Amino acid sequence: MALCLTDRIARLACAATGRDTSLFTKDIAARHAALRQAVSGRRVLVVGGAGSIGAATIVQLAGLDPAGLAVLDLNENNLTELIRHLRARPGGFRPDLAVAPIDYGSPLAAAWLAGQRPFDLVWSFAAMKHVRSERDPVSTLRLLDVNIAAAGRFLRACADHGHGRHGVFLVSTDKAADPVGLMGASKRAMEQLLWTRPGLGRVTTTRFANVAFSDGSLPWGFLQRLAKGQPLAAPADVRRYLVTPQESGELCLLAALAAPDRHVLIPRLDPAQHTADFLHIAQVVLADAGLEPAWFDDEAAALAAVGAHAAVGIQPGRWPVLRTRADTAGEKTQEIFVADGETAVETGLHAALAIPARAIPAQAVDGLCTWIESAMSGRIPMPGQTAIIDQLRTVVPELRHAASVKSLDARL
Repeated sequence: MALCLTDRIARLACAATGRDTSLFTKDIAARHAALRQAVSGRRVLVVGGAGSIGAATIVQLAGLDPAGLAVLDLNENNLTELIRHLRARPGGFRPDLAVAPIDYGSPLAAAWLAGQRPFDLVWSFAAMKHVRSERDPVSTLRLLDVNIAAAGRFLRACADHGHGRHGVFLVSTDKAADPVGLMGASKRAMEQLLWTRPGLGRVTTTRFANVAFSDGSLPWGFLQRLAKGQPLAAPADVRRYLVTPQESGELCLLAALAAPDRHVLIPRLDPAQHTADFLHIAQVVLADAGLEPAWFDDEAAALAAVGAHAAVGIQPGRWPVLRTRADTAGEKTQEIFVADGETAVETGLHAALAIPARAIPAQAVDGLCTWIESAMSGRIPMPGQTAIIDQLRTVVPELRHAASVKSLDARL
């Protein structure tokens, strides 16, 4: 399932979104010459390139004739699979290719960057993306370090050693718009970090929808549950904007190369046309396996309905699906792309708009990064969740945290 590049994933993603043609086909075709000119002959560094979105973007990048590609990613299995995938493409992979299993915010990464010839383009997909990462202060601090403080250390090293002079791109999320969860707030803070870093050239980001069947996502989890003979579970009251893996790569390519400097690119999506609920996606997965759902509202009953000694019988050809509710910390029932006080503007793209940056003082971002690093290193006592939220609000005052005593970790 790694990299979200299989034919099965592509088929399921198309079925889940109801599209067999990419939203960005017209824009990629219309801008192909300009995109190729921006990449051809240049060296590109991709952080987190072995994840679902990073790999999908690299697939798009590979056709634009870069002179060299370096990929940093801590997942050595996905990194190996990415290499194999690129080498096995029709015609092979001509650019110089280097990979390293390095944490992008580590001293080792800084030393590695110091020893490299300058990369013209720097793109980062590094992130902790799960809402459930705010389960406790330790997990939340790790979330903030990866999404904010490590990004700051990485960008500083890039600026110090001349990397990214033709463009720096960091990926954000739709959850960064008017965030109710700490993951979304961390990515909103990352956007502010990007706007305030000195020594960088053109900088852009994108907020995009859920990527269907990306590694670790709930639809990806459906495939894991089915393969392991376990019930599926999905919130019945949640709708999400959904894009295919191909669309995620194309949107990131456009954001990195075609969006105006200091803008957030967002897909032009209609909630009536482009959202899906997770129960529908569960039905898509089951239909692909020749099954139909058997609906449950009780977890114990759903668990009892599977296995060789099922205590609750269901008809052959049906599979248990537990319906839950979005009542845990940091969850939204409907995502948005444009926050209060922001305005999306036209950029000449058919399927995307852009939001101009609204930077806060750099001192606030620097202060948050310093606080995160102090908490991570033990220089200050371990903060509680309330203290963490208060610190985040120094950079993301619009955070309206949706607290709950319930946890996703306590559910299927």
